[in-house]
Amino acid sequence: MCPSGSDPEANKSVVRLYTKRMFNDHAPDSATDLLASGAKWHGGNLGNVEGAQNIAGLFRAVLAALPDLKNTEQDVIAEGDTVVIRSIVEATHKGNLLGFPATNRRVRWDAIDWYRVLDGKIVEEWASEDALKILADIGAYTPPWMKKGD
Repeated sequence: MCPSGSDPEANKSVVRLYTKRMFNDHAPDSATDLLASGAKWHGGNLGNVEGAQNIAGLFRAVLAALPDLKNTEQDVIAEGDTVVIRSIVEATHKGNLLGFPATNRRVRWDAIDWYRVLDGKIVEEWASEDALKILADIGAYTPPWMKKGD
């Protein structure tokens, strides 16, 4: 049974619109109306960010480093107040990313984002990005299984 007032299909629509604005339209400030003012973004190894404006600021920084970023939805699952999206993210590394200067290399990684939506607003997001893949794509890390000469 869904939590009171929770509509999984409506919640999917909110998350899809948020993803479109944030990632594909490159307009994080226009996505803040889909976030609760005290929304929380949990980024695993990348840390946590609290507040709609701060989350938009995080994504402005990501877009400065990856200005042609594109997020392509692969799967979406919704139940109650929860929406999970599996995506493929692609971009060109054109600015400082995680402390690494621009390489002009293409990056491509898998992402799984888990959202909690209440009253038509995203209140929490857990972002699971393949950070090692990003670092490998920009040449900052070579996984042992990819080393040449083995």
